[in-house]
Amino acid sequence: MKPGGRLRFGVILAVMAGMAPFLAGCVESSPEVQKEGPAAGRTGNPGSPGARADRIAERRQARLDAAKARAKARKLAQAARVRARVAARRSRQATRQATIRARELARHGGDVDCGAFASQAQAQAYLLPGDPFGLDGDGDGVACASLPCPCSKAADSGSGDDDAPTVAAPRRFTGKVISVADGDTLDVTSPAGVTETIRMIGIDTPEVYGGKECGGPAASAAMKELASGRHVTVTADPTQDRRDHYGRLLAYINRGSQDLGLTLVRRGLASAYPYDGPFQRYGRYLRADRQARKQDRGSWARCDISPG
Repeated sequence: MKPGGRLRFGVILAVMAGMAPFLAGCVESSPEVQKEGPAAGRTGNPGSPGARADRIAERRQARLDAAKARAKARKLAQAARVRARVAARRSRQATRQATIRARELARHGGDVDCGAFASQAQAQAYLLPGDPFGLDGDGDGVACASLPCPCSKAADSGSGDDDAPTVAAPRRFTGKVISVADGDTLDVTSPAGVTETIRMIGIDTPEVYGGKECGGPAASAAMKELASGRHVTVTADPTQDRRDHYGRLLAYINRGSQDLGLTLVRRGLASAYPYDGPFQRYGRYLRADRQARKQDRGSWARCDISPG
């Protein structure tokens, strides 16, 4: 090789040696090598598309979890209301059976006195029209008033029943009727946002569950027409328990100035019912009951809808 050629070859080698670090850096930063770049951006760069996608997925999952929790709470509340209604139906059926036995006893000339009962509620089932057993000495519509009532004076926060609502309800409030179970039982929203099951004070209507009784469908249909979806006033009675055995609020229901319980009694679709002793509106309910019976209004024209 000529001297000049060797010189040029040496220069070329020197230049290539100087560019080696630069070429190595290009190789390291090439797309083929930087395969982990986007993934690293998910955590290293909060503003990257990957990080935003993660946040959206987390919010979506949180919404799904909240919806599942709400659905579960609604299901539990509905199951509690169903249990309360079933228990109430069984209790009323037992009372009706006791009244049937009382009628048979009276028909065959039998007798019974207050000493035969453990509670006033049991004696009440034997208080028939005309009081053949002499259980209502003062004529106030309450049999054996001296006997203890089985229902405890529940605190306003509940009755002690595991299924009873634990949120205290005002003595008087306005709410919306969510559903009508039958002629004397409704579900109403309270100011606390709780759906309270109301057992109306002072009336009794025939059953529509576990076998329809004469007059039951008519009473339920009338109450649905009067109350469904309406705003009503729920009013407690200081002479009565706040709640019954099943945690239901005991109260009057008014739509404006109209007493819905009294309306059903006047129409002959319900009977006056002093279950826990005379109530504040008992006089007007009793007069309406007697008038409806006398004139064979509503269900009285077809059957006996007396309590029991």
